[in-house]
Amino acid sequence: MNYYNYEILINKIAWFIPFKHLRKFLKTFLIDAVKTFYRTEYLINVNNKIKQNDNLVILWVGGGLCGQIRKYILGKYIEKKYNKKVKYDINWYKYNGLDDIKKLNRNFDLLKIFPDLDFEIANDYEINIYKSCFHFNSNPLYQFNDLLLEYKNMYLDGTPYDKNCFYEIKEIIKNKLDFETYLYDKLDDKNKYILNEIRNCNSVAIHVRRGDFKLYGIVEDNYYINSINEIIKNIKEPKFFIFSDDINYVKNNIIKKLSSTVLFSIVDINDNDKGYFDLFLMMNCKHQIVSNGSFGYFAYCFNKNKDKILITPENMREYYIENIDKI
Repeated sequence: MNYYNYEILINKIAWFIPFKHLRKFLKTFLIDAVKTFYRTEYLINVNNKIKQNDNLVILWVGGGLCGQIRKYILGKYIEKKYNKKVKYDINWYKYNGLDDIKKLNRNFDLLKIFPDLDFEIANDYEINIYKSCFHFNSNPLYQFNDLLLEYKNMYLDGTPYDKNCFYEIKEIIKNKLDFETYLYDKLDDKNKYILNEIRNCNSVAIHVRRGDFKLYGIVEDNYYINSINEIIKNIKEPKFFIFSDDINYVKNNIIKKLSSTVLFSIVDINDNDKGYFDLFLMMNCKHQIVSNGSFGYFAYCFNKNKDKILITPENMREYYIENIDKI
């Protein structure tokens, strides 16, 4: 609402006050408050235009491990492309820390896995100031790009992400997020056994995500069956390793529909607090069949197999298209 409309609204409110002196005092007080607000907003915007080199962007972080990876990638992208300093707000894990159906914990695992990662956490003072003065919430990445060019200080909310962020800095990210170096020694014997099996066959990871995706639409069973059949047509003697947050559903709905000749193993040895072990096992599979969400997609991104195949709900019939070779 612009200043003129605020002044009209204040005048209308004031007329309900029966006492003239009180009415005049309230009008003066509210109009001065609005003027102060607009002056402050103007000074903040003028000061915030890019004229100096002390640029700082604070990124809100929330969700599971892959949400954390996405924000780290976005942060590195901003640093490289816009020459800005980036810090991260992880307070969501203190005050929320649950999935969208309030069932599973969402832990901040990124620094647990990579303790020496260049991931600088903003303090509460910085977060409060930046959220109050420089808060932007615009999910499309192109809008963020425009804002990053215009302003020097920003608190970026929302979950903007574009695969081009990863493509532009993929070597930097793969070097910094070296799962093999940081996770292998943390695996217990059960996980090492499965990893050894994965590495010694034509392994295909299948990620079946249900959980909070019940709110947004779940991939049908036939997608997984058809994807398995596509892999069988193109890969010699594949073995499928199935990961899910709803193993009972997998057993009762997907496994029953598979041919008896299909080789598979259900991986259910890691609970929600050790989901990063599942991600590590999945990225060691030679190929990936993924559901909605980014867990399976990032397993594919960090898969080192040069001839890897990715099947998603969007490209099930065209998994061989050129974008598969970009990563």
